[in-house]
Amino acid sequence: MIKTIKFYGIIFAFLLSGVSYAGETHVVKMLNMSDQGSMVFEPAFIKINAGDSITFEMTDAGHNAITVAGPAGSVPFNTQYKPSTTVKFDVNGLYLYMCSPHAMMAMAGIIQVSDTNNKAEMAKEIEKFEATVMVPNVKTRMSDIFKANVK
Repeated sequence: MIKTIKFYGIIFAFLLSGVSYAGETHVVKMLNMSDQGSMVFEPAFIKINAGDSITFEMTDAGHNAITVAGPAGSVPFNTQYKPSTTVKFDVNGLYLYMCSPHAMMAMAGIIQVSDTNNKAEMAKEIEKFEATVMVPNVKTRMSDIFKANVK
């Protein structure tokens, strides 16, 4: 009887803890225009936990989201111009992704999964990416976002 009470007590405590063991799903929109400017992902920076997913929604036509760089062991993704694609992130670290046809307009985003174990490498990848941006007033968009959000 005491074992049964302990067992149910543990189950009850677990249920009350509010801990979610299933990952959350977040949304990133691909937009032609927002208050952040033209050709943007919204949000351009997102911090999630390992095991969470992001649904990339092509709110405006003609966009994709494709990995530029990620942490060692991560799997690259490409939404292939689909209206909605969900990607699960299991490897901790920073990810840089872009919209292929609009990369020269700095249409890119940064995902932080739990920690920033590849921060130095990501700073170099962002520098390389920004060297390909052709629109002067958004040339440093990603490094500005990186500096403002990645600690």
